Amino acid sequence: MIPQHDTRISRRAMLRAMLAASAGAGAVALVGCGGSDGGEPTPALTPAPARPSPTPAPVRATWAPVAASGGPGPRGDHSVTYHASDGLLYVFGGRRGGVATDELWTFDPRSASWAKLEPAGERPQARFGHNAVYDAAGQRLVVALGQNGSEFYNDVWAYGAGSWTRLGGGGDAPAVRYGAGAALDPASRRLLISHGFTDRGRFDDTWGFGLGPAGWSQLDVSGGRPVKRCLTRCAWAGDTRQLLLFGGQTDGTPFLGDFWVLDADAGRWSEQRPEVLPGPRNLYAAALDPAGARWYVVSGNTPDGPTDETWAYDIASGGWARVEAQGSLPARYSADAAFASEALYLFGGHDGQGELNDLWALRLSA
Repeated sequence: MIPQHDTRISRRAMLRAMLAASAGAGAVALVGCGGSDGGEPTPALTPAPARPSPTPAPVRATWAPVAASGGPGPRGDHSVTYHASDGLLYVFGGRRGGVATDELWTFDPRSASWAKLEPAGERPQARFGHNAVYDAAGQRLVVALGQNGSEFYNDVWAYGAGSWTRLGGGGDAPAVRYGAGAALDPASRRLLISHGFTDRGRFDDTWGFGLGPAGWSQLDVSGGRPVKRCLTRCAWAGDTRQLLLFGGQTDGTPFLGDFWVLDADAGRWSEQRPEVLPGPRNLYAAALDPAGARWYVVSGNTPDGPTDETWAYDIASGGWARVEAQGSLPARYSADAAFASEALYLFGGHDGQGELNDLWALRLSA
């Protein structure tokens, strides 16, 4: 956590006041998704009773900055994906100085080099708070949803072979939004998105976009579900066919710390209530390590300001543990991360003072 200096306490108090104000009355403020959907007020959230936690194997790792010249300028609310087909990390979009960008960059972990791509032809509008995944079957980057100023999107784009393609499809589509959680189900080649926000309010619905053939369909979900929220993340637990969702922000509660699992086949959410769980936060980075079958939650904004914490959810055991990391990742929010080979790479974000463009690697110990 950030040291408790007097000046930082003052800034945090101001930040908390701004966040509380952003939770009402329809303004897109510092954390990005304030507002009310005009319906019934969200009930006060009370902590769920804790259940005994499984004890996952400890995760030991080392954080270290990655030296690389050039590269993207400072930004937040961008996306980072890893493409196994070419061994590159892709950074798309985000905000620079509050202005959305449509820049597309790659980073090669083997040569520690950045390259800016300039695809010809049609391309997605500049945006931030979007969702991005790597479609291995199509060897392409897929980008969906997002926001640019007062505009929100529900379009889907694919980048591959040097150009962008807008993916269409008949039928209904989700309402435009940003700050949703998303993950790819590779077995069915379906992009899943859940929750999110527009200036009309927050959502609690879940949709799938098929990548071959293309098209949206809403998941038929019965029973209870996570409260409407935004600034959240999701991951796909392939062996169990479950969508994971943690934290975010809702009406009147800027920082959520609940953890939910969606059985995608049965169409039913269930809240998981382990004794050990990351503290409430929004705008955190997250990345799934397929080899280690763990979902990593990194940094984020908390009631005490930006954090440097790294947590891991062990899919097999169903337990959370804080990563025992050497080195110190500077605290931040609005960053994004992805696994490449045996390291998690995290880029950019905001430290509460300004946007960042540093690149860090979390290397896992044997």
